[in-house]
Formats: sequence, C-alpha cells, structure tokens
Amino acid sequence: MIEKLLKKIMTRFYIVISTMIIFSFLLMGKLIYIQVFEGERYKVIASNQTVKNVVLQPSRGNIYSEDGSLMATSVAQYEVRWDSKVPSNSLYNNGKENLVKGLSSILQIPHTELIEKLENARMNNNRYMLVAKNLSYSKLKKIKSLPIFNLPSFKGGIIIEQQIKREHPLGKIAERTIGYELKSLNGNYFRVGIEGAFGTYLRGEEGRRLKQRIANGQWKPINDVNEKEPTQG
Repeated sequence: MIEKLLKKIMTRFYIVISTMIIFSFLLMGKLIYIQVFEGERYKVIASNQTVKNVVLQPSRGNIYSEDGSLMATSVAQYEVRWDSKVPSNSLYNNGKENLVKGLSSILQIPHTELIEKLENARMNNNRYMLVAKNLSYSKLKKIKSLPIFNLPSFKGGIIIEQQIKREHPLGKIAERTIGYELKSLNGNYFRVGIEGAFGTYLRGEEGRRLKQRIANGQWKPINDVNEKEPTQG
C-alpha cells in the first residue's frame, strides 16, 4: 500500500519537474528568439516612445560681493508655443482677431504675418507652433493676458517653457573669479571658483515634467498631477 502511494507521489513529482523543465526551455527559446530576430524591432519601438520624463533646471542663487554688489544672478527667459488643436472653433474664431492684434503690438510683428501663421497652424494641426522666444517675464505676462492665451493650456492651448541664463553684471572679470559648476551626463559635478565651492547651496533642486512626442520629433509638455516644479537655489 505504502509502495503504491510512494510510486504515485513520485510519478506526480516527475510530471511536475518535467513540465517545469519543458516550460523553462520554451521560455529560454523565446527570449533567444526575441533577442536575435526581433531585437532591432524592439529598439525602434523604444526609440519611438511617445512620453518621457524631463528635468526642469532650477534658478541658481545669487552671489554678492562684500559691499553688496550683485556678481552673479540667474535670469529667466521664456518661450511661448501654441497647440492649435486645443481651442474649439468658436473660441478660436471669436478670439483670434484680438489675439493677433495684441501679439502684433507686443512682438512688433505685422498683423497679416501673425494671422497667416495661426491659420496655417490650425490647417496643419500644428501642436507646437512657436509664438515667440527669449521673452522677459513682463512680456510673457502681457501675452498671457490676451484672448485664448489667457485660458488654461487644456482649453486655450498655450505652452510656456522657461530657460535659465546665468549672468554676471560686473562683466568678464567677475565671471572668471566666480567660476562655474557643470554637471556631467553621469551625474558628477565639475566645480570651479565660488560657484563650485558653494554649489550645494546655489544650485537648488531640479524639477520633473512629462513631455509627449509629437510631429517632427518635437516634445510637447503635458499636464501631469505628478509634475514637480524646480526649487530655486
């Protein structure tokens, strides 16, 4: 009786082990097949990913001399783009004339050139049309007060990107004295002068934002509840 029971248990054991071995060989075969025959296809798929997480650089802290003179500061410049697919037809048609009138006055661009640019963007479903770049904050505020652009991005389509530029009000002499701090691709810092010595306090904290791939290899920011704004140094 016991011998029959043991034989039955061992038979089941061998069946389970055999099944696991066969499954392992099938899995290894599939992995090898994917690596050898479909590796390039999956590389292309990865390169064509539609969403990525990008780093938002913070504004570095100011550096002052002993007498209070400003030696280094970070100046924000802004780029405004427009997703022409976002506004409804009624919103666009009702607001475009005043929008173009305001943009023409702020940017000193002919009215006809701007209206043609907007119409072409709508016709071609341009989701990342360049409106203006290297803008000061005061000009950005004026643009954001115009019809269509004064609405949230999910309704009016305005896209605002910020670039931080380091400036030295005292000129090249101060620039050489103050030094710099550079971050390599692997995350290591190369430090020179005051900027390097006090980099931990000056650099601030990086932010994060999701961007979506659109036409022509361009990446458009998208609204995300997990977006993290950079913290100024």
